[in-house]
Amino acid sequence: MKFKFVAFSIAAIVVVAITGFHSTQSQTKKAVTDSTLSDSERDLLSEINLARAHPLTYASYLEKLRPMFDGKRYKESSGNSFTTEEGWSAVDDAIAFLRAAKPSGPLAISRGLCLAAVAHVKDQSATGATGHKGSDSTFLEQRLKPYGAWDGGIGENITYGNESARERLLTWLIDDGVPSRGHRRRLLSGDYRAAGISCGPHPEFGAMCVLTLAGGFTDVQAATSTANKPTTTKTTSGNTNSRIKSRKM
Repeated sequence: MKFKFVAFSIAAIVVVAITGFHSTQSQTKKAVTDSTLSDSERDLLSEINLARAHPLTYASYLEKLRPMFDGKRYKESSGNSFTTEEGWSAVDDAIAFLRAAKPSGPLAISRGLCLAAVAHVKDQSATGATGHKGSDSTFLEQRLKPYGAWDGGIGENITYGNESARERLLTWLIDDGVPSRGHRRRLLSGDYRAAGISCGPHPEFGAMCVLTLAGGFTDVQAATSTANKPTTTKTTSGNTNSRIKSRKM
């Protein structure tokens, strides 16, 4: 399996914890179906939900990478090699985490969470910026507010580059160079039950994907997908790579 490993990363991870999670949160009284997603978005969501349901299977995928490491160097079967920050130890840590992880249910797509992800992709597609901060200095919490209200906590993972869905997911699971392993923990956490996802072009890295997560999300139906002032009608729902490097946030 071809896998572009992380050669560098910026550990600017957004997590907003709101008074803890509740066992009876609203998640999806009326969920947006994954038919509204593009193929690349649907593939990434599918990989995430498979990893949540079958963490041991994804541990086995990572185990197959062992022969490709020489210290901190990772060499693909194609001959391309990359320098990682931690080497095999980060992968081994991810394997141990996945072996100990309990299966969790699938993430349900939320319209509001998707709209916040779309807004960030459109912004950075135009500006070429990276990271969680928008060109208007907003972060995920502010981007979500026009589209509804969340339960529990919220979080955001971003990946830049033209990798496959599985490569993006494995990069997040390994979390090379991120001491908190925040990407990995959020992806497999049963506390997150609703998600939004958007993938689009990026002027420097070719492509990018934004994943937004929440314990639950109550959508506010906007007049248009870009409206700043939603109506009162409500429903409830629910990394950079060139040939030699990749980035996650």
